[in-house]
Amino acid sequence: MSPAMSLGGETPRAKAVLGKNVVIQGQIRSWEDLTIEGEVEGTIEMLEHRLTIATNGKVRANVKAREIEVLGSIQGKIEAVEKVYIRKSAQLIGDIHSAGIIIEDGGYIKGSIELSSLPADSQNVRTPPSSLEALASATHDAWSRTPSTDLVA
Repeated sequence: MSPAMSLGGETPRAKAVLGKNVVIQGQIRSWEDLTIEGEVEGTIEMLEHRLTIATNGKVRANVKAREIEVLGSIQGKIEAVEKVYIRKSAQLIGDIHSAGIIIEDGGYIKGSIELSSLPADSQNVRTPPSSLEALASATHDAWSRTPSTDLVA
């Protein structure tokens, strides 16, 4: 049997590991699953793959990935296309945007959580007001400029 073939007949997914004695400052773009056992500071982008931050891993970065599993610590803005897993040993400080989240007992989070299947970038797009909203706003403005008179009975 070829080393590239698993017992099930499928080719295993490529996986990269940043070892516990590796420190990276800058931008990481990965086209395969990645496990971080060391330290990373900067940005991590891997929209079609899974990021795992190992128990001793320390990340200070904005992260975009298909799935993010945290066993160690991470600080930054986290965006997952599918799901974020916060394990019992994890510490996450920052905002999370994901389609789903699993938090084990003992996992620590400080920040906001937004669950949506839409990318975070599309959340900030404001649509122009409808004609009804514009009319309501103009009416409110007209009433607020009208001098008031107090009626005393």
